[in-house]
Amino acid sequence: MATTDTFRSIFDYVYVVSLPASHDRRTYVAKHLNAAGIEDFTFHDACDATDPRVRDFIGSDRVHSYPPCFRCGKLSCGRDDCNNVLIPAQIATFVTYLELWKKVSARPQFSLVVEDDVELNPYWPEVLRKLADAKNAAQLDLSPGVPRLLRLGWARNDEHDGAIPFRIGRELRMSNPCHALTSAFARALLDRFEKIDTTVDIFMHKIAPKPGEALTVFPPLASELSWSKGAFESLIHPKPIRAEFLQQQGLAEEAQDALDRAERHSRTVAHLKLNRG
Repeated sequence: MATTDTFRSIFDYVYVVSLPASHDRRTYVAKHLNAAGIEDFTFHDACDATDPRVRDFIGSDRVHSYPPCFRCGKLSCGRDDCNNVLIPAQIATFVTYLELWKKVSARPQFSLVVEDDVELNPYWPEVLRKLADAKNAAQLDLSPGVPRLLRLGWARNDEHDGAIPFRIGRELRMSNPCHALTSAFARALLDRFEKIDTTVDIFMHKIAPKPGEALTVFPPLASELSWSKGAFESLIHPKPIRAEFLQQQGLAEEAQDALDRAERHSRTVAHLKLNRG
């Protein structure tokens, strides 16, 4: 069976999460997916920090505010660079996914979701075939009515090695760059959501799933180009790796600008303990 046929035998739809203004990313991801034989996909328009929906959330009681740190629940995690406050870009990302889950839950489906800096690993067709075999052998239930999340791609590490054995586990991986979900799981995410008190990846992959609902595929189908390689600048927290990438391209001035942005970026709220004695 050809890779394209295998792909269609598993996924009903493909959604690419992307800001409408990110023309460079949209051009990249369209070419990248097309080269892999994935031509039928839909852009899901992300909202940015200025979106009225984001302002509505921030103005309500449905967003956690500091203090305490939304990650550890304390005044301080002990790190000066810890992202202890939910910044508007993180809230916008959460709102974007809430809208996507509404779309997925609206009709029966098992669909692939990728972000616009996704990078499919060279061995992904082989992993895809093994996924199809598991589905066809009734070892993996991907029915739309069954709450199911498949974690398929995350930031690059030693697990991105096509030589490691194929398996489906339950280990936690933050797989926003590449994951798949059923309409039933999308509905469950919406039902279990109460307020934005963490990042959307932590909610979707760690907090919301009940035992057995979320599975992780090894080796992963994909990684991404922002945090792993710096080929694109991260749209949430600028990272020094972007400057390293630009430096390697011989773009010294652009690299310095990227490093300056990363250093100026605000991700932490400081607190001061007052002595009332």
